[in-house]
Amino acid sequence: MHDAPIYAQLISERGDIPTLVRSEARRLQRDFEWILSWDPSTGAPLPASAARLAAGPRRGFSTGPDPDDRLDSTSF
Repeated sequence: MHDAPIYAQLISERGDIPTLVRSEARRLQRDFEWILSWDPSTGAPLPASAARLAAGPRRGFSTGPDPDDRLDSTSF
């Protein structure tokens, strides 16, 4: 889709909005998963989520799009 001249012009004028929206949605999903993985009564991760949390650190906030969200790298 990036080969279409009209799409390239829109991206240069407005930015790649679908990619930015997808990146933000993934970031919010990661944040919500992290929040929902904690047991409010103990302040510790729920047993099922402890392994997920130990698997790796959360990504911090990014002002740019996630490189994995580029339309040309996504298979449909």
